[in-house]
Amino acid sequence: MTDLGKKLGQRIRDLRTQRPERWTQEDLAERARISVSFLSMIERGERVAHVETLANLSEALGVSLSDLFAGSGLDDGDSADVVRPLSEFARARRLTARDVEKLLGVARAMFSGPG
Repeated sequence: MTDLGKKLGQRIRDLRTQRPERWTQEDLAERARISVSFLSMIERGERVAHVETLANLSEALGVSLSDLFAGSGLDDGDSADVVRPLSEFARARRLTARDVEKLLGVARAMFSGPG
């Protein structure tokens, strides 16, 4: 798995275990409406969650989607500044998860290198 997946998984685990109630994987999985085994794979960096699942996880954890990435070592110190305009764009236009996935498809096509 990519370094990104491992760092994001660690960030999710950190947010889960740093809660005052110290949630178990079962607690978070139930709140995010995913299976415990899938959450476990995400936290270990074996799977990278779909944007809709990341949104469910961030909502369950009580943080913004950009906060999942902030502090995860995925940045040069200002990932929130990089992600914030994208988040604000989606929020201002009230994009659904499906709309965001379409937008990501366009971005992937634009920025993928020669295969």
